[in-house]
Amino acid sequence: MALLLAPRWFLSLVLLLHFLFSCSGSNVVTVNVAAAKGLIHTGYLYLDVRTVQEFRKGHVDAANIINIPYMLDTPNGRVKNPDFLKEVSSVCNKQDHLIVGCQSGVRSLYATTDLVADGYKNVKDMGGGYMEWLKSKFPVKSSLQKEEEL
Repeated sequence: MALLLAPRWFLSLVLLLHFLFSCSGSNVVTVNVAAAKGLIHTGYLYLDVRTVQEFRKGHVDAANIINIPYMLDTPNGRVKNPDFLKEVSSVCNKQDHLIVGCQSGVRSLYATTDLVADGYKNVKDMGGGYMEWLKSKFPVKSSLQKEEEL
């Protein structure tokens, strides 16, 4: 089976088109990092959609946090996780209150769009992502630090 290689700009275009077509009729709500932090403290689950490697380097400090990548790294570049919605539904129900975050706010917007289109009712996108969280000097954790201590 031959694998079709596409340039990065093409993948970006496909994701943008996917987002634009998915957005029609979807009510995606984006909140800034300060609002997201407040919602996390009220019990929202933080869904980090970055890669496992990004997550392990550092992530939002939240009591309720899970990492389910929206995109997967492959030898040929990043591809959308075909099991994303299935993986989310295995740990969340469609009534759960979710904040979706990524590195810069792009993947989380796509992921939030997919979740809303799939029937999730209480999901919000964290605009600016982890980079904005860091700029705001909000608390973070690193899985790598824990491994080094062992």
